[in-house]
Parts: sequence; structure tokens; C-alpha cells
Amino acid sequence: MLLASRDIVQKTDEAWYWLAGISGVLFVGIMATLVYFVFKYSRKRHPQAADIHGNLKLEVTWIILPTIISVFLFYKGYEGFLLMRNPPENAYEIDVEARQWAWTFRYPEGGVTSSELYVPVNRPIKLNLTTPIDDVLHSLYIPAFRVKEDCVPGMWTYMWFEGDKVGTHNIFCAEFCGQDHAKMLSLLHVLSQDDYNEWLDKKIADRFKPVEAAGAMNPDSDEINACDAPRLYKTYCASCHGADGQGGMVEGARDFRKLEKWKQGTSILDIFKTLTKGVDGTQMRAFPNLSPWDRFAVAHYVASFAQKGRTDSTLEDCAQLIAEYKLDKPPVVERVFPIDAAMEEMAAEAANR
Repeated sequence: MLLASRDIVQKTDEAWYWLAGISGVLFVGIMATLVYFVFKYSRKRHPQAADIHGNLKLEVTWIILPTIISVFLFYKGYEGFLLMRNPPENAYEIDVEARQWAWTFRYPEGGVTSSELYVPVNRPIKLNLTTPIDDVLHSLYIPAFRVKEDCVPGMWTYMWFEGDKVGTHNIFCAEFCGQDHAKMLSLLHVLSQDDYNEWLDKKIADRFKPVEAAGAMNPDSDEINACDAPRLYKTYCASCHGADGQGGMVEGARDFRKLEKWKQGTSILDIFKTLTKGVDGTQMRAFPNLSPWDRFAVAHYVASFAQKGRTDSTLEDCAQLIAEYKLDKPPVVERVFPIDAAMEEMAAEAANR
């Protein structure tokens, strides 16, 4: 099986070296010829300019030679392109949503999501990429593995790679996408299979941990504190609503410090519903990718910008919402790649190499 971390990197680097080398040779050759002609045909040596009419050998050469070079460079690039566009059939698929200005990575196990990408080592990974229809073009770029693909509004594209070493790598948006384009950063974590399963188990447990009204309504509860609301707010909210909740970073983004004209109410439960459903007719989208606990944590954080005058909710109201959204009954989540099966497949692949 081809390893993207080796073969795609090798093919991409090889194509770049050929392109850079040929360009360097042509540059040196052209500049040397230019300097030579400056002296050879200077006005001092040739006060009377000569009118040259055609040179068949020269014309044939500058048609055939660039054609050969272009075809050769196309071939070198196409080798890597074929590899990039043909992921293995057993690739582990992760959905990626790009939006101004954050990445959301959604895993097949129960809709687990993260703002940084986690993958198991020595597994082919296929990333299915999209961005909302009302957003703009983005481009997911992982320099360490030489892979990049556009995220097109309302469409699905894809890319794949395979990490052959445990480590952490940068992720960038390579398409200018607006005001905070430069801040649209993330990280790729390549983990051992055991560490990946441990991380995934924790994410599943956190996402589907039954919600209790007392913990959800208490901004200082252990469950709320574990969600790291400031980080979530910075990732998903600050680009539109500002780091201090001042709003106005995009048209119509609400000032959280003021309580007038909230479309869906100002209580913690109202904010939770807004994060869950979005607001029709506005740029405020839903965030079902966030776990219920994450949404409650963000709701408390948003509420903290204007504590006075905010509508209160009772524990009974929260219990009713929990029942309505079935937050007290976590579903059974099956692992896509059980560790035993994964280890057996890896051993078989190693034996065949």
C-alpha cells in the first residue's frame, strides 16, 4: 500500500525540485546570454544595427525544447496528482467543515467533533471537506504531508494522507477568506493507536455524558469548567462577536453586553437553544457539533458579558429542556476501528511489505 506521508511528499518534492532546477538553469542561461549579447552587440562594436530575418534552427529549438520541458513537468506533477486523488478503500473518513474562521473535524463515531485534528498513526485518512453555502472559499493545507484541497461552499471535496510517525503538525487555511484568515489555524495530532482510542473514548464520554440540570445551570460546576468555555468562545464566536462580546465584527453580529432585541431570549436556556438551532434569517448558525455540555458552557460564557438584567431560568425549566432534547439518554456509540481489528490489519500490512 502506498503511504501518503512518504509517497505524496516524495512526489511533490520531486516535482518541485525538477521545476526549481529547470527554472534555475533557464534563468542562468537566459541571463548569461543577455549579458553576452550586451557586450557582443553593443553600439561600440555594432554602430549600425543589423536586421535579422528568421533562424530556422533557433525557432525549432525554442518550440521543441520548451514543449519537452512542459510535458516532462506535467508528467512529474501528474504522478503526484494521481496518488493524491486515489485514497485507499479502507481509509478512515473524517468530515471537515470550514467556516469563517474555524475548522471543525467530525469523526464517524457518534458525531464526535474537535477543533484540532486527531488521527491514528499508520492509518490512511480521508478528509471530506465542505463549507456552508453562505460562507466563502477556504483551503485546508497540511504542509508536513504536502496535501492541500479547497473547501467549496455547498460542495464536498476530499483529500487523504497517512501519518507514519507520531507527532504534531500545523494546519493552515491557504485561501484568503476574509478578516481573520491569518488566525484560521489548527493542529494535526498523529497518535499511536492506543492513544487515539483513549482520546476518542474520552471525547465520546464527554460528548454523551448525561446532562443534569444542577450542573448545567451552575457556571462553576466541574462539568462546565472542564469544557474550557473561553477556548470554545474564541474558536467559534469571537470572530463575529468580538473577544469582549462587543459584536459588530460582521454585519448583524450581536453585542452580548446589551440585552435589547434578542430574537430567542436572553436566559441560559435561550442561548443554549440558539446554539443548537441557530437563528433563521441571520448569519447565526447552529452548532450541533458542540456537545451539550459545551453548549451550556458557551451559554454561560456569553451570559457573563451582561449579567445584570438577564432572564433567569429555573432548574425545572432546565430539566424540561433536557428531556425535550433527550440529553439525559446518551446513545450507544460503536467504534469504527476497534483496536483489535486495527492492530490485526496493521500487522498484516507490515507482513506484506
